[in-house]
Amino acid sequence: MDMPMAGFAEAPDAKYYPELVTNGGLSQALRRLAENRGLDLGDVRPASDRGLSVYRTAEAASSRGLIRISTVLNRRAFSISMDSAEGDFVWANGSTSALGDIAEVIDAWRSGVLLAPLRERFPFIEFSKMAEGYERGEPAETAWSILLADDNHISHREMLAALRSNSRLSGMFPFFSHDVLRLAIDPFKRDAGEICIEPQGDGRFSVQSSPGGEILADVELADLADMASSFVDSRGELRS
Repeated sequence: MDMPMAGFAEAPDAKYYPELVTNGGLSQALRRLAENRGLDLGDVRPASDRGLSVYRTAEAASSRGLIRISTVLNRRAFSISMDSAEGDFVWANGSTSALGDIAEVIDAWRSGVLLAPLRERFPFIEFSKMAEGYERGEPAETAWSILLADDNHISHREMLAALRSNSRLSGMFPFFSHDVLRLAIDPFKRDAGEICIEPQGDGRFSVQSSPGGEILADVELADLADMASSFVDSRGELRS
Protein backbone atom coordinates (compact mmCIF):
# COMPACT_ATOMS: atom_id res chain seq x y z
CA MET A 1 0.00 0.00 0.00
CA ASP A 2 1.37 3.42 -0.96
CA MET A 3 2.11 5.89 1.77
CA PRO A 4 0.10 9.15 1.85
CA MET A 5 1.94 12.01 0.15
CA ALA A 6 1.04 14.91 2.40
CA GLY A 7 3.50 14.17 5.21
CA PHE A 8 6.62 14.42 3.10
CA ALA A 9 5.28 17.01 0.66
CA GLU A 10 5.29 19.53 3.49
CA ALA A 11 8.84 18.72 4.61
CA PRO A 12 11.55 21.37 3.99
CA ASP A 13 13.60 19.00 1.81
CA ALA A 14 10.67 17.87 -0.34
CA LYS A 15 11.65 20.34 -3.08
CA TYR A 16 14.79 18.28 -3.74
CA TYR A 17 12.85 15.05 -4.22
CA PRO A 18 9.78 15.58 -6.42
CA GLU A 19 9.56 11.87 -7.29
CA LEU A 20 9.20 11.02 -3.60
CA VAL A 21 6.30 13.47 -3.35
CA THR A 22 4.69 12.06 -6.49
CA ASN A 23 5.11 8.41 -5.50
CA GLY A 24 4.59 8.76 -1.76
CA GLY A 25 8.10 7.95 -0.57
CA LEU A 26 11.52 6.55 -1.46
CA SER A 27 10.56 2.89 -1.46
CA GLN A 28 7.59 3.53 -3.74
CA ALA A 29 9.71 5.63 -6.11
CA LEU A 30 12.23 2.79 -6.36
CA ARG A 31 9.46 0.30 -7.06
CA ARG A 32 8.19 2.50 -9.88
CA LEU A 33 11.66 2.69 -11.40
CA ALA A 34 11.98 -1.08 -11.15
CA GLU A 35 8.71 -1.54 -13.01
CA ASN A 36 9.67 0.94 -15.73
CA ARG A 37 13.17 -0.45 -16.28
CA GLY A 38 12.54 -4.13 -15.69
CA LEU A 39 14.81 -4.30 -12.63
CA ASP A 40 14.69 -6.84 -9.81
CA LEU A 41 14.91 -4.92 -6.53
CA GLY A 42 13.16 -7.54 -4.44
CA ASP A 43 10.85 -6.38 -1.67
CA VAL A 44 11.75 -2.70 -1.30
CA ARG A 45 10.23 -1.22 1.83
CA PRO A 46 10.73 1.76 4.16
CA ALA A 47 13.61 1.22 6.57
CA SER A 48 11.70 2.99 9.35
CA ASP A 49 8.10 3.28 10.47
CA ARG A 50 8.59 6.56 12.29
CA GLY A 51 7.93 10.10 11.13
CA LEU A 52 9.34 11.33 7.86
CA SER A 53 11.88 8.49 7.81
CA VAL A 54 9.05 6.42 6.36
CA TYR A 55 9.36 8.57 3.23
CA ARG A 56 13.11 9.19 3.24
CA THR A 57 14.46 5.65 3.76
CA ALA A 58 14.25 2.29 2.02
CA GLU A 59 15.84 -1.13 2.27
CA ALA A 60 16.04 -4.27 0.19
CA ALA A 61 17.42 -7.73 0.85
CA SER A 62 20.22 -9.47 -1.02
CA SER A 63 22.05 -12.77 -0.56
CA ARG A 64 25.04 -10.80 0.74
CA GLY A 65 23.15 -8.68 3.25
CA LEU A 66 20.77 -5.76 3.61
CA ILE A 67 20.85 -2.82 1.18
CA ARG A 68 20.02 0.51 2.83
CA ILE A 69 19.03 3.68 0.97
CA SER A 70 18.19 7.13 2.29
CA THR A 71 17.92 10.73 1.18
CA VAL A 72 20.41 13.41 2.23
CA LEU A 73 19.14 16.55 3.93
CA ASN A 74 19.51 20.08 2.51
CA ARG A 75 20.50 18.92 -0.98
CA ARG A 76 19.51 16.31 -3.51
CA ALA A 77 21.42 13.09 -2.97
CA PHE A 78 20.62 9.46 -2.30
CA SER A 79 23.01 7.41 -0.17
CA ILE A 80 23.29 3.65 -0.45
CA SER A 81 25.05 1.09 1.72
CA MET A 82 25.43 -2.63 1.11
CA ASP A 83 25.82 -4.29 4.50
CA SER A 84 27.25 -7.72 5.14
CA ALA A 85 24.95 -10.56 6.12
CA GLU A 86 27.76 -11.99 8.27
CA GLY A 87 29.96 -9.93 10.53
CA ASP A 88 29.90 -6.21 11.16
CA PHE A 89 31.18 -4.57 7.99
CA VAL A 90 29.93 -2.75 4.90
CA TRP A 91 30.63 -4.17 1.47
CA ALA A 92 30.31 -0.83 -0.32
CA ASN A 93 28.58 2.53 -0.17
CA GLY A 94 28.16 5.76 -2.08
CA SER A 95 25.81 8.57 -3.00
CA THR A 96 24.41 10.10 -6.16
CA SER A 97 21.73 12.57 -7.18
CA ALA A 98 20.24 10.08 -9.69
CA LEU A 99 17.69 7.74 -8.14
CA GLY A 100 17.78 5.65 -11.31
CA ASP A 101 21.42 4.84 -10.64
CA ILE A 102 20.52 3.71 -7.12
CA ALA A 103 17.92 1.34 -8.56
CA GLU A 104 20.46 -0.01 -11.05
CA VAL A 105 22.99 -0.60 -8.25
CA ILE A 106 20.45 -2.54 -6.20
CA ASP A 107 19.58 -4.72 -9.19
CA ALA A 108 23.26 -5.36 -9.99
CA TRP A 109 24.20 -6.17 -6.39
CA ARG A 110 21.27 -8.54 -5.98
CA SER A 111 22.26 -10.31 -9.20
CA GLY A 112 25.74 -11.04 -7.80
CA VAL A 113 27.92 -8.40 -9.47
CA LEU A 114 31.28 -8.17 -7.67
CA LEU A 115 32.78 -5.03 -6.15
CA ALA A 116 35.24 -3.99 -8.88
CA PRO A 117 32.78 -4.44 -11.78
CA LEU A 118 30.15 -2.62 -9.73
CA ARG A 119 32.40 0.41 -9.33
CA GLU A 120 33.28 0.33 -13.03
CA ARG A 121 29.59 0.68 -13.84
CA PHE A 122 28.84 3.12 -11.02
CA PRO A 123 31.90 5.27 -10.18
CA PHE A 124 30.20 6.80 -7.13
CA ILE A 125 30.37 3.43 -5.35
CA GLU A 126 33.29 3.05 -2.92
CA PHE A 127 34.67 0.03 -1.09
CA SER A 128 37.71 -0.81 1.00
CA LYS A 129 40.62 -3.20 0.54
CA MET A 130 39.20 -5.14 3.46
CA ALA A 131 35.89 -5.59 1.66
CA GLU A 132 37.78 -6.95 -1.34
CA GLY A 133 39.56 -9.35 1.00
CA TYR A 134 36.26 -10.65 2.31
CA GLU A 135 35.03 -11.01 -1.26
CA ARG A 136 38.09 -13.07 -2.22
CA GLY A 137 37.66 -15.23 0.88
CA GLU A 138 40.98 -13.94 2.28
CA PRO A 139 40.02 -11.73 5.25
CA ALA A 140 42.98 -12.68 7.47
CA GLU A 141 45.62 -12.32 4.76
CA THR A 142 44.16 -8.97 3.74
CA ALA A 143 43.99 -7.68 7.32
CA TRP A 144 47.67 -8.57 7.92
CA SER A 145 48.70 -6.74 4.73
CA ILE A 146 46.69 -3.65 5.67
CA LEU A 147 48.15 -3.46 9.18
CA LEU A 148 51.72 -3.96 7.99
CA ALA A 149 51.34 -1.14 5.44
CA ASP A 150 49.61 1.24 7.86
CA ASP A 151 51.91 4.04 9.04
CA ASN A 152 49.70 4.48 12.09
CA HIS A 153 51.07 1.14 13.27
CA ILE A 154 54.68 1.68 12.25
CA SER A 155 55.81 1.21 15.86
CA HIS A 156 54.19 -2.23 15.80
CA ARG A 157 55.52 -3.28 12.40
CA GLU A 158 58.31 -5.50 13.69
CA MET A 159 55.91 -7.25 16.05
CA LEU A 160 53.33 -7.73 13.28
CA ALA A 161 55.90 -9.13 10.86
CA ALA A 162 57.15 -11.60 13.45
CA LEU A 163 53.66 -12.83 14.23
CA ARG A 164 52.60 -13.09 10.61
CA SER A 165 55.63 -15.24 9.80
CA ASN A 166 54.25 -17.94 12.11
CA SER A 167 52.13 -20.42 10.16
CA ARG A 168 49.58 -20.91 12.95
CA LEU A 169 49.11 -17.20 13.56
CA SER A 170 49.06 -15.98 9.95
CA GLY A 171 45.64 -17.54 9.41
CA MET A 172 44.12 -15.64 12.35
CA PHE A 173 42.37 -12.30 11.86
CA PRO A 174 44.42 -9.41 13.34
CA PHE A 175 43.02 -6.11 14.59
CA PHE A 176 43.90 -3.50 17.19
CA SER A 177 41.62 -2.45 20.03
CA HIS A 178 42.89 0.11 22.58
CA ASP A 179 46.50 -0.57 21.50
CA VAL A 180 46.07 -4.29 22.12
CA LEU A 181 46.57 -6.57 19.14
CA ARG A 182 43.89 -9.21 18.94
CA LEU A 183 44.21 -12.31 16.78
CA ALA A 184 40.74 -13.73 16.24
CA ILE A 185 40.16 -17.35 15.37
CA ASP A 186 37.17 -16.33 13.26
CA PRO A 187 36.40 -12.69 12.30
CA PHE A 188 32.67 -13.47 12.28
CA LYS A 189 32.43 -15.56 15.46
CA ARG A 190 33.83 -13.66 18.41
CA ASP A 191 32.97 -16.51 20.79
CA ALA A 192 35.48 -18.69 18.89
CA GLY A 193 38.15 -16.92 20.96
CA GLU A 194 41.22 -14.79 20.31
CA ILE A 195 44.77 -14.14 21.43
CA CYS A 196 45.47 -10.74 22.97
CA ILE A 197 48.97 -9.28 22.70
CA GLU A 198 49.74 -6.12 24.67
CA PRO A 199 53.07 -4.22 24.61
CA GLN A 200 54.36 -3.62 28.13
CA GLY A 201 56.40 -0.56 27.20
CA ASP A 202 59.83 -2.07 27.80
CA GLY A 203 60.14 -4.07 24.62
CA ARG A 204 58.32 -6.99 26.18
CA PHE A 205 54.76 -8.21 25.76
CA SER A 206 51.99 -9.94 27.61
CA VAL A 207 50.06 -12.64 25.78
CA GLN A 208 46.68 -14.00 26.79
CA SER A 209 44.28 -16.49 25.28
CA SER A 210 40.80 -15.02 25.52
CA PRO A 211 38.30 -15.12 27.01
CA GLY A 212 39.73 -15.74 30.46
CA GLY A 213 42.65 -17.88 29.39
CA GLU A 214 46.25 -18.19 30.52
CA ILE A 215 48.43 -15.06 30.60
CA LEU A 216 52.12 -15.08 29.65
CA ALA A 217 53.97 -11.95 30.79
CA ASP A 218 57.40 -10.47 30.01
CA VAL A 219 57.63 -12.17 26.62
CA GLU A 220 60.48 -10.89 24.43
CA LEU A 221 59.91 -10.12 20.75
CA ALA A 222 62.17 -12.97 19.65
CA ASP A 223 59.91 -15.43 21.47
CA LEU A 224 56.58 -13.71 20.88
CA ALA A 225 55.36 -15.68 17.85
CA ASP A 226 56.25 -19.04 19.38
CA MET A 227 54.64 -18.18 22.69
CA ALA A 228 51.46 -16.86 21.05
CA SER A 229 51.17 -19.85 18.72
CA SER A 230 51.45 -22.20 21.69
CA PHE A 231 47.84 -21.27 22.45
CA VAL A 232 46.70 -22.63 19.05
CA ASP A 233 46.38 -26.32 18.25
CA SER A 234 47.00 -28.02 14.93
CA ARG A 235 43.37 -27.47 13.88
CA GLY A 236 43.72 -23.69 14.24
CA GLU A 237 41.61 -23.57 17.40
CA LEU A 238 42.50 -22.25 20.84
CA ARG A 239 43.75 -24.91 23.22
CA SER A 240 41.34 -25.53 26.05
